[in-house]
Amino acid sequence: MNLSKKTFLYSAIITTIIVALMIGYFVLMLPSLYVAYMEDINHNSIKQVQERFLKDGSYKEISSRNPTATFTLKIPNAENKLLLFNGFGNIDITIDDPILKEAINKIRYYADNYEEIENIDTSEEEYFKNVFNYIKELVKIEDLPISIKASSNDNYLNFEELSYDVDVVNDNTIIFQQDVTDKINYYTNYVAFSNYKGDIVVTLLPVMTPQLNEIRPIILQSLPMITATAILIILIATIFFSRKIINPIEKLANHATFIKENSKLEIAPIEIEGKDEIAKLGETLNELYEELNKNFKELEEKNKFLKEQNIRQEVFLRASSHQLKTPIAASLLLLESMINEVGKYKNTKEYLPKVKEQLLSIKDIVDSILNLNEGTNGVNIDRVSVDEVIKSALEYHDINIKEKEISIDINLKDVTIDTDRNLIYKVVDNLISNAVNYTKCGEDIKIILNKDSLSIINYGGRISNDLLPHIFEPFVSSSSENRGHGLGLYIVAFYCKLLGLKIEINNIRNAVEAKLYLN
Repeated sequence: MNLSKKTFLYSAIITTIIVALMIGYFVLMLPSLYVAYMEDINHNSIKQVQERFLKDGSYKEISSRNPTATFTLKIPNAENKLLLFNGFGNIDITIDDPILKEAINKIRYYADNYEEIENIDTSEEEYFKNVFNYIKELVKIEDLPISIKASSNDNYLNFEELSYDVDVVNDNTIIFQQDVTDKINYYTNYVAFSNYKGDIVVTLLPVMTPQLNEIRPIILQSLPMITATAILIILIATIFFSRKIINPIEKLANHATFIKENSKLEIAPIEIEGKDEIAKLGETLNELYEELNKNFKELEEKNKFLKEQNIRQEVFLRASSHQLKTPIAASLLLLESMINEVGKYKNTKEYLPKVKEQLLSIKDIVDSILNLNEGTNGVNIDRVSVDEVIKSALEYHDINIKEKEISIDINLKDVTIDTDRNLIYKVVDNLISNAVNYTKCGEDIKIILNKDSLSIINYGGRISNDLLPHIFEPFVSSSSENRGHGLGLYIVAFYCKLLGLKIEINNIRNAVEAKLYLN
């Protein structure tokens, strides 16, 4: 199963779970949350009505959950009045009856001393019942031109109290909440009582209590549309975002496959939009491919260098083997002639030194080969004073220079470079040795050192124009009379390549110049 199908399957499972949770929430939790919310609204409504009335003393700026049935009764502190307020108007009732005045005074007393209400005796309860009956008698109107007879339905007035709660808002205000039912409907009566600046303020707010069975059918009717819409939106969003995720991953996979099939690793970096984890992965892969490409090129360069080294060593060994045949054959011939006492070779004292010369020639060739192989063991970079190296090499060749009565003209500046001390010495030593060997007796050698280059000029010498392009090849010599075996400049070129230096050999006026560039 590919990533797209997996993503779609996981999205379908998640969608099913989410829709199931939504249905459970709408059916089981939302109705009860709605009922609790409406109870809070109604409770805050009676609280706001009471607070607003205490502040303004009227209903001009007051709105409530049930404006037609909400009213406030105010009993002034020092007046025998009852003030009734509603959103439709006000009623001012003046009390002249002494019994009612006394009842109002008792209400004021208990309002100021509400803690005594819990300990009220039966006589006080009886008193207020009598006052209530007295008021009922007062409101009977006689001598009307019509006759009215009223009766009540006992079943309809059969209310059952469900709960009762008291909320102390502050030191002056208390809210009473009573939940009742008539077996059909549910009601909540809120009564706010305040003793504000000596005035007694009572506000009544009756409301219908919302029920769960009233809300749940509406939700159930809406569930099919809600479910279908939710599934559609979730699936569309999932498909969209899954493609946003999968497309960059497919792009990375195709890019990796393309690089796998491309042996040169010369690939343009992949571009992934955004700054998320996939974009970071793309950046990391680009860095990886760049590093691989760099390493690949380095390996190619090393392989090329090793291949060149192998060719050089093969040529060098073959040439060395060929060159060694001459002194070995000469030595054997001399020795065999002396052993057999053939002609002039009976004089061993004269010809043994010649054998020695041939053996020394063989030794020089072998030493050169060994020195060349040592150069492949590695380069140790250090701070090297080039002028000191030149002085040391000149001291080493001092005997040969004096024997040939060569004049040395030195012009050296203090020059220090980062290089391998042993290898740079061998380069300088071979250049000086080559200059001494190919300078005739009594001629001059000039050595010039500055910060950019070292020049060694041997006067009186010249290299054939045909030989000059091959001067750095092994066993190339410009003079058959000289003892050199043509390895000196080859070794110089070899070490210069290891050190990253440039060497040039050129004919100048009546001289040959070897120039070593130091940077």
